[in-house]
Amino acid sequence: MFQSRNILYKDLNIQKKKTMDKMFYQSFLYLLLFTSLLLVNCSEKKSDSDPSAMIGLLGLNSGTQSDQGPNDGKLEPVLPPIPPVVGQPAAPGQPLNAPVLNNPQNQVSDAPLAQDQYGIYGKILVNNISFQQPVHNQTTITAYLGRRNLKLEPDGTVVNALEFRTLTPGNPNPDGNLWFSFLHRSNEKYRLLLVARNEFGSSSKEINFSHNRDCIGAPLAPATVGDCNDHCMEASIVGGQMEFRAKYKHPGDIENLALEIYAVSVTAAPLGSNGTYYQFNPTQPPLPPGFQTVTMTISEYGKNHMCMELQSFVSFEDGIGFHDFSIFHRMRLE
Repeated sequence: MFQSRNILYKDLNIQKKKTMDKMFYQSFLYLLLFTSLLLVNCSEKKSDSDPSAMIGLLGLNSGTQSDQGPNDGKLEPVLPPIPPVVGQPAAPGQPLNAPVLNNPQNQVSDAPLAQDQYGIYGKILVNNISFQQPVHNQTTITAYLGRRNLKLEPDGTVVNALEFRTLTPGNPNPDGNLWFSFLHRSNEKYRLLLVARNEFGSSSKEINFSHNRDCIGAPLAPATVGDCNDHCMEASIVGGQMEFRAKYKHPGDIENLALEIYAVSVTAAPLGSNGTYYQFNPTQPPLPPGFQTVTMTISEYGKNHMCMELQSFVSFEDGIGFHDFSIFHRMRLE
């Protein structure tokens, strides 16, 4: 009996070992399969990148930003300061003129659907780039995209850039022309710097722009929305800064009152808020009829937006019951 039991245990242990070995090999094969699929996916993403992407003359990456989906509430990463992009000297027989830029043309439009599956990007095209005098073929023309704090320093360094690309007359776009295009977030403020440089000098042009996708027809601040004899919101410039105010005319003799104002992006990212609240205190006189107001300024992130939605909520309680009202309205900041 004991011998048969030992044989049974031995068989069970052998079977258990086989099962464990099988599970180990299956797990190992699944791991290999997952790693292979991950590598294939990464290589496909790399091969799908913008074919026009190129390496700048200083070895810094330049190319088109990728569509990474909504990222409201976060600013794009800023590149380190970029030193002047300098090309080769003029070849014999080439013009020996400093590059003095004429005003280029620019056009802002919706990004192509293939590059913008979420419908959140615009696209700026800067073309018809020319000079007041002929320049040699190694003259660099560099376009920098950034927020409104994008700046060209006196020494030629560019700070706060998000992207940049460089062309030369001797190495233009595949169609033989000098032009640049960038994807950027809709409803937000940007700046583009165009800098031409060679050994004889440099010049630059600055373009402030934005893409109004969701605030077409909205009032431009300073502006008022609603009825200020009842409930309204106002945008005005105070001390050189845009200030937003909600105002409500209440009937008085109330137990409590809340008045709030909010600013959000068109995709509901918070840009600013404030509120004022009243609670009846029997030891003090009741609140007389009149206006209750609350003011708000937007965050630094909000200042990058050219389009936002203002919201104001008011609620109060009196002898009749509870009351609440609201206003929603989009407004442009430029």
